[in-house]
Amino acid sequence: MTLTSAAGWSVLAEFETVTVQRPDGARWEIGWMYGNPEAAVITWDSTYAVVVGYGVIVADLRRFGEPIAPGPDSPAIHLRADPSEPWWFEAVYQQEAGHVRLVADVYSDQAGVYDLNLSTRRFTTLVPYSTEL
Repeated sequence: MTLTSAAGWSVLAEFETVTVQRPDGARWEIGWMYGNPEAAVITWDSTYAVVVGYGVIVADLRRFGEPIAPGPDSPAIHLRADPSEPWWFEAVYQQEAGHVRLVADVYSDQAGVYDLNLSTRRFTTLVPYSTEL
């Protein structure tokens, strides 16, 4: 299933496996996401692919094809997917260069809208979910 396409790039999901396809058709498996990914975006400058669902996978497309390994220096990092405190995201949008907006599941403890700085991987709460009217 194609989650998104832009400028010849595509983010594909087959069951829980996430793959990025470059404009020439070459594919790069960037990770695995429990429960299947929900959505993805390729940044306007084709620098990052961001996939959401159980956590967030941020793949640096400039490092296409490099081996994926755990840790902060990997070309694709899975954030907010700690089994003891999982974050469930439903949507991702690019609003400004180098940042994406993430919508966390309204039924989770982390419900709300977040900004993710793609270069620092820092999350900022924009709209916390509240049950109060």
